[in-house]
Amino acid sequence: MENTNSLRAQVIDLQVGQSITIPLDRYGYTTIRSYASDLGFAFNRKYTTSRNKAERSYTITRIS
Repeated sequence: MENTNSLRAQVIDLQVGQSITIPLDRYGYTTIRSYASDLGFAFNRKYTTSRNKAERSYTITRIS
């Protein structure tokens, strides 16, 4: 997914099963988890978040 949109827009645009990966240097993990939680609540969706230490990145996946 293209990184030209804001993180909020990228998360909102996700379809079920889609993921976005964010480099470690862009946001902290608590910010990533907060976006996923808050937007999930606001739009009645569920997201998961994970860290990839080898790639130094975070991933948000929409699960419902």
